[in-house]
Amino acid sequence: MELTTQRFKFKRLFLMILFVVLLPSVAKELLIQIYHLEFKNQLWYDILGSATMLLFSTPIFIYLFRKTDKTALTLQNQLVENKEIHQKLTLSNIELDYNANHDFLTGLQNRYRLFSVLNKLTAERSELAILFIDLDRFKSINDTMGHLSGDKFIKLVSIRLKQAIPVGAQVFRHGGDEFVILSELENSRAVKIAESILEAFKEPFEVNNTLLYTSASIGISHLPEHGSDSVTLLKNADRAMYRAKELGGNTFKVFSQLAENDDQKQLMIENDLRKALETEQLLIHYQPVINLATGRLKSFEALVRWNHPKIGLVPPGEFIPVAERSGLINDIGTWVLESSCHQVKQWHSANENLGLAVNVSIRQFRDPQFPSFVKDVLESTQFPPHLLILEITESMMQDDLESVRIIEEIRTLGVKLAIDDFGTGYSSLSKLGFLPIDYLKIDRSFTMEMLTHKPMQSIVQTIIDMGRNLDMELIAEGIEEEGQSTLLAQCGCQFGQGYLFSKPLPSEEIERTYCLSTLLKVK
Repeated sequence: MELTTQRFKFKRLFLMILFVVLLPSVAKELLIQIYHLEFKNQLWYDILGSATMLLFSTPIFIYLFRKTDKTALTLQNQLVENKEIHQKLTLSNIELDYNANHDFLTGLQNRYRLFSVLNKLTAERSELAILFIDLDRFKSINDTMGHLSGDKFIKLVSIRLKQAIPVGAQVFRHGGDEFVILSELENSRAVKIAESILEAFKEPFEVNNTLLYTSASIGISHLPEHGSDSVTLLKNADRAMYRAKELGGNTFKVFSQLAENDDQKQLMIENDLRKALETEQLLIHYQPVINLATGRLKSFEALVRWNHPKIGLVPPGEFIPVAERSGLINDIGTWVLESSCHQVKQWHSANENLGLAVNVSIRQFRDPQFPSFVKDVLESTQFPPHLLILEITESMMQDDLESVRIIEEIRTLGVKLAIDDFGTGYSSLSKLGFLPIDYLKIDRSFTMEMLTHKPMQSIVQTIIDMGRNLDMELIAEGIEEEGQSTLLAQCGCQFGQGYLFSKPLPSEEIERTYCLSTLLKVK
């Protein structure tokens, strides 16, 4: 544009010099010479010069004026066009900025905008509450109704969230079925906001003429108690949300550093537990099971122990739940069954009737290949099947074909089954009557209260009578006093174990105590 304007300026200057100065002068001189004009008065020469100048300059001035008007019009149109382009770019930038900071589905501010606002607020404010929200059972709704219905459901949830929060709080979509609320009100009001959200979610959502119900798990963190930067605050709110979800959902939890320390400890245990199997830190202790009528040794229960290289002996109550959650319980259970069968088989050289009880986790039990694995262990160790007792919990006695198949296959091998900690969980007595169970183990919580709480004695008697009527043998756990042992025997309980007889001991002490020495020791 500037180059065109510059060229026009030079062209205009050239034309003006040519038609206003040069050509009129030449024409004047030609006219005087051709027509032999001679004037006595100089005025006529001036008039002739002016006339020739007007003759030549008038057309060029008309041309230049028209050209200038055209150029001006072009410039004006260009300015208008530039203004329109600028407006479109401004609107486009506004739209791009909005799309970059807002969720396209719900219109809520998105995760990118959340961190931008959160960074600003943490730098400016002394108090701030973060509520991390996760919908309960949304995956089920999405899978059942389809993704389009799931999107509609999320839109309705976003609308209800905006309606449920007070002025001074704003809602963001973090992604998927997760939302975050930033409250600039007093931190103490965060709980009220969480309660109002849970209350709002009690009403159903209507999607495609179908009423859908959901609840929410909410985690809360506060500035400055639970962090001073956006990443820490959001992470801690997320951790609190998962604790709420672990409680079954439809609730909220405020972040707790003590709980976080416990989680870190659990993570440490899990990481160290993975190494424990490889580095032979795990060992097996054996607790004797005694015939209450004769006082003779019947069998041993194999109990896994962990000798941590730094913190010493880790209680089973700390590492077994971690092993179950992480899936390591399968590897541990496999090792315990193989090792204890090897060990007790060696003791059969001194007492060929010694039985062995091994606990089975629900993960092991649910493995379709578990019966085959038990068979392989029996064959490789030459352990008599009728002397092996696998202890399962009441929760494993599900009324489904797979559970029944696994139990029947195990019984086909000749292996015995026991229900561990009977009476503490949920079980159907109708199932108990149809499943081939050999032993009921009375939980220690009943045994310990027998002498001091009369109704407990009646409950224990009922369990014993029921077991005997179903042709099951009874084993009482947690016997610590002679009176408990005597009373259990009087009630008809055949076997018992507990500190009265012996605490769980390593194999070396078991051999010395019960004269079961062998040349081959198995860890």
